[in-house]
Amino acid sequence: MKIWLQSGSALTADTATPYGQQYEAAVERHMTAVARPETQLQTFGIGETPYGKDRYRASFHIVTSLMIKSVLRAETKGFDAVAVINTLDHGYYEMRELLDIPVVFITESAMHLACQLAPTFSFVTHNEAMQLHIGEMAKRYGLADRMAAGTHLGLTYENFPKMYDDPATYVRLFTEAARQAIAQGAALLMVAGNPLNMFLIDQAVRDIDGVPILDCCTAVVKAAELMVDLRRLGIVRSTKGLFAAPPPDAKDKIRKLFC
Repeated sequence: MKIWLQSGSALTADTATPYGQQYEAAVERHMTAVARPETQLQTFGIGETPYGKDRYRASFHIVTSLMIKSVLRAETKGFDAVAVINTLDHGYYEMRELLDIPVVFITESAMHLACQLAPTFSFVTHNEAMQLHIGEMAKRYGLADRMAAGTHLGLTYENFPKMYDDPATYVRLFTEAARQAIAQGAALLMVAGNPLNMFLIDQAVRDIDGVPILDCCTAVVKAAELMVDLRRLGIVRSTKGLFAAPPPDAKDKIRKLFC
């Protein structure tokens, strides 16, 4: 099967920093290791990385539009599913309106898997805004009662390239924050955004004081593989309620808005 991994950043298209390429390589290296041998994965970014995309709702709208424009190519290119690896699950309803293939989202997939692995979970995020938004997402997914209070590192996207220059310092900062989350009741930890998650994987940090760290990116890839399997068995996504899809003629007209 072929899975389209959709990022909310420009990745290698962002020529202002070499970090996009470094992050994309980390995702490709790790996802190749965790996916099934027959699963083909390809990561796609957006045309630019909008300022404040990890903090401000106004920027979220730009990111969502660019991500939708990107994933609309997935079906025509023969992909079996889309896995969104942007922490804030941008395009959650819109992509399901416009794509017939399965679409899965990193934070929703990870939260549901966490509930099967531990009685409580918590997120350590790179900044406070991300922490607040994830709290709202847990409510939307009906899982807020299972989420213990989390913590954040007070970082921005500008810090991500620096982590690899001084890994010991950033691992220490994460460990201190994770211990706060554990003290507040977390039996399992998750990391957001995904560049921080990839950094910790590269540093082989998979637990803190015996409390496991669930790799959200692996969770969404495995969710995508499962959804493709289920679709082949005739188990498909509902098109009722908030997942209702436009009729074919309307869907074509809406898709053209993103061309």
